[in-house]
Order: sequence, then C-alpha cells, then structure tokens
Amino acid sequence: MKIGIVGPNRIFRGSKDDRKKLLDQVAKAIVASDNDIVLTPDKDSLLEYFGEKYLEFGGKDLSLIIPTSETDYESYLNTSLGKIIDCTDWDRQANEYNRQCDMFVCVGYAWGGMKEIACAQYHNVKKIYILNEFISSKLPEELNFLVEYIDVNDLPNVLNG
Repeated sequence: MKIGIVGPNRIFRGSKDDRKKLLDQVAKAIVASDNDIVLTPDKDSLLEYFGEKYLEFGGKDLSLIIPTSETDYESYLNTSLGKIIDCTDWDRQANEYNRQCDMFVCVGYAWGGMKEIACAQYHNVKKIYILNEFISSKLPEELNFLVEYIDVNDLPNVLNG
C-alpha cells in the first residue's frame, strides 16, 4: 500500500525537535507496517526529514510527486529521496498525488496539504488519518466525512489492522 504523507514543509509553532520526534514515530510505524510512502518534499523541510527517516529506518519505496515542467524545481525540492513521478505542473500535483496513494496520513495542515486532502474527497476516494499531535484544531464538521482523527500511538494499529 502507498501512503501519502500530507503536511507542512515548515513548522509554524511549537518545537522543531518535538515535531521531529513525532515524525520519527510515524516513520517507524509505516516502515514496520511494510508500506510505501509518497511525498513532495522541499529541501531542508520537515517532509524531507520524514522521507530521510523513513529510508533510514528501512523503508523500501519512496515516490516523489514532482512538477518537472517547473524550470527550477530541483532548486527547492529534494528529488534525490526516491523515484520521481511527474505531475507536469503544480496545478496537477494534488491530483497525481491522490492517484498514487491508497490512503493519507496527515502530519499537520498546510495549503498544499489541504488541496491533497480535498482531492481525496472527490477523486479516487480514500481514508485520511489526521494525527492529533500535529494539528491545532479539527477541520469543520462538514469536511470530516472521510477523515479520522487518531493519536500517533494508534497509527500502528490502523496500518496493521
């Protein structure tokens, strides 16, 4: 199964070290469940860190949804972490991300992540697990029909259950 990791590339509040410890837990849980991941990681970002940890902990397959028609994408996206899947441009990124994933794990909100979540609600419908430790509040009730809020410690049960 391919798990799309939805989240911010930058931390907006809280401790970066605390966030990294939580991301380590998530990466270990996904590796232990023998699932693959999909990312679009900026360089020097939390999603890049997550991808590095996934591989360090023994993850096998990491796919990157990259808009290769953007002339300078290699200057700000880490394309060395895994296999590039071309989405052509940013307008198509969330759609391709959705096509490539079987489910999503959300490790925080960001505008790009909201677009990825929105696509999952309409095209190739799939479950979205939002990890409570990474968010400041839940989405509005009317947006929660495919969303389930869980704690990081519950993720192994979800992935293996």
